[in-house]
Formats: sequence, structure tokens, C-alpha cells
Amino acid sequence: MDIEDRDIERELLAQELLELSEAYKEEPIGVGNLTVYLGYAPGVGKTYAMLYDAHLLKKEGIDIVVGYAETHQRPETDALLEGLEVIEPKVVEYKGLKLKEVDYESILSRKPQIVIIDELPHTNPPGFPEEKRYQSIKKVLDAGIDVFTAMNIQHLESLKDIVLQITGVEVKETVPDPFVKSAKEIKLIDLPPRDLLKRLKEGKVYVKDMAQEAVNRFFRIGNLIALRTLALRVLAEQLDERLKEYLRQRGFSGPLGFKEKLLVGIYASPYATQLVRATYRLSSELGGVEWIALYVETDRAKNFTEEEKNWLNKAIELTKRLGGRVEVLKGNNVAKEIINYAKREGITKIILGKPRREGAFAGGIYKDLILQTEGIDVYLIAPRGKKDMLPREESQSFWKKLLKKLKVHETLYGVL
Repeated sequence: MDIEDRDIERELLAQELLELSEAYKEEPIGVGNLTVYLGYAPGVGKTYAMLYDAHLLKKEGIDIVVGYAETHQRPETDALLEGLEVIEPKVVEYKGLKLKEVDYESILSRKPQIVIIDELPHTNPPGFPEEKRYQSIKKVLDAGIDVFTAMNIQHLESLKDIVLQITGVEVKETVPDPFVKSAKEIKLIDLPPRDLLKRLKEGKVYVKDMAQEAVNRFFRIGNLIALRTLALRVLAEQLDERLKEYLRQRGFSGPLGFKEKLLVGIYASPYATQLVRATYRLSSELGGVEWIALYVETDRAKNFTEEEKNWLNKAIELTKRLGGRVEVLKGNNVAKEIINYAKREGITKIILGKPRREGAFAGGIYKDLILQTEGIDVYLIAPRGKKDMLPREESQSFWKKLLKKLKVHETLYGVL
């Protein structure tokens, strides 16, 4: 590390210290905030990071104690316990073993501003009022004490099946997603997979409770990359929600499209299922993001033929099979209903069927959708294999002239 890099590192540490301490000085103490230090595998440094932050906060006069820290006797982590107040764990006998468990009564009696309670997915031994550690932590939060805790991404309940598919290792202890996502902050503790594998070979990663075969299966470079990606996605989701809330508080009324969310307009048409399939493919290309099929029911629906009803029902059934959500609104101004729904629900991309003739645009639906959806991409999907479509050259000329006239720059999928 050269001099410039060290200067940058010192500046970042100073900024981190300032942000950590100011957060507790400016806000009312004792509001029961949860901070989760999230990793993608054992050995990335979650406990070390918690204890390191504890020293930063203590220097600023913040009352922080250690309720439980699993150092696995790593010398560099054990060293960080020095100088911190540690609430001694209680000893519980279970099947002839003496287990060290968190002394919640002492924590509640001591009532610090912040307490560190490591190993969030842990299962409490018999005799505890709560079955899981996260349930016990909730009681601490309810008492007005902030909690720092740590876990790996494979212990998130909703990812249990995915982790089994990726690693071949079944995770026994999990934490419900709502509890983790209720955290005021999720701190990603990251380490490049190859550096983690190096730590594993050096004996610095605690895997005592894992059979060697499980270790070999789990700590593969591909598995670690996949788990790291899952952790990054969870962090991105939380940051996305925080950013949306920040903008809402400041009166931002536009679409909050930092996380992709697709909307396809369906109707009683033989092309409706094509639109649904195209939307599903786009959702998959974007990483399996949320997508919704919206049908605006107008007065004309009363006179639908059986064939038209069949077209619409097929599109709705296909949406459900492919994992999309179906919404039905009533109103005769189709464009207005779509626009209002898109803005209200934070839609980032609207998918519609491309009009097959210039006269279809004159009705105003497409014009309104393009001009009144600032910040939302509009995708127009061309029906396939129909003789009554505009020739490609004529179609390109029409849309280029139209966009130039409107003076907008929208994404037209499958048109130009």
C-alpha cells in the first residue's frame, strides 16, 4: 500500500468514525435499532468488524458493551475484546455439556446504548423463554437497546432452498427475512473469495462443526461467488428501500425506479400472450425482477365475444404460470389508468403492443403514455408473423419521425 492509499484509508476511517458517532449523538438514544453485519461465508470478518466499530464508538463516548462475541479464538479478534466491557455469558448445561449463552437479564439490567450479540441464527438451548436468538434479541430491542449482530447470507430463511442447490449443504438454522430487513442498517462485510480460500488454508476460518466433505463442497470458488452475489442483492434491496423512503420524505413524486419493476398492458387480443412472454423474458434478462400484467376493463368489455374473452383469459393464466402478478382496473381512459398505476407502484418499464398502423397512434393512448411517463422506459413489442403489420422500412420511418416530433428519447423494444 503506497502513501496515497494510506491517506485515503485514514480519511475513510475518519469519516466512518464521524458517521457512527454522530448517528448516536443526534438521534434519541434507546430506540432499539438493529444493525446486521452480513457476510457470505464464515471467515470474512463479521465479528472483527463489529468489535472494531465498538472501539470507534467507545472513543466518542457511546455506551457500548459486548453481550456475546464468537471470536473462535482468533488472536486478532480476541485482541479487540480488550478495552471493551463484556457482560459475562451464563453457563447452561445441555446433554452433559456446559454451554455459554447470552445473559439477557444482565443486559436488560445494565441497559447500555448498544450491545453486541453475535451469531444471530443461533438456536437457544432448552429452558430459554425463546427458541431462537433473534427472538431474544427482539426483547432487547423492545427494551430500547440497540443491537449489533452478525450472520451469513445462507441463514436467511427465503434463501434456504437456493443455498442447498448452490452448495449442496442444507442450512439448519435460519432467520426470517422480515426480522433481518427490519434492521436500520445492514453492513456487508466483504472479502474476495480467493482471499477467503487463502484464509481457510491458513486455518483462520472456523469450520469445526462442518465435516471435511461439507467444507470441500461449501468452500468452492463458484459457491462463494454465488453466495457473495446473494449477499450483495440483499444489501441492494435494503439500500433501494432506504433511498425510496428518503425521496418520499422530501416530496419526490416521480417514479422511484432504482429497482426494476415491469408492467405489461394486456387486453383482449390474440397478441396478449406474446406480450406476456416478452415481458417474462425481459424480467429474466434483468435478473428475475418483479413484473405485473395490468388489464384496464372498459365499458367495451361488456360486449366481448367468446373469442376475445378467451384471448384475455389465456394471457391472465399465462401470467400466473410464469410467476407474474395480475391487476385489473376499471376505467374508460386506458392511458390514464396505466400512467397513474405505474407512478403509484414505482414501475420502471412499461411494455405494450406496438400499434400495427399509424392510425392506431392517433387515438392518443401511445402518445399520452410516452409523454406523461417521464423517467419510465416504454417498450413496444411487435406482434410476430402477422401480414397486416407495417413493412419494416415503413415502420422504422414512421417511428423515427414520430420520436423526432415528440422530442423524447424512449426505449422502443423490438421497433428500431
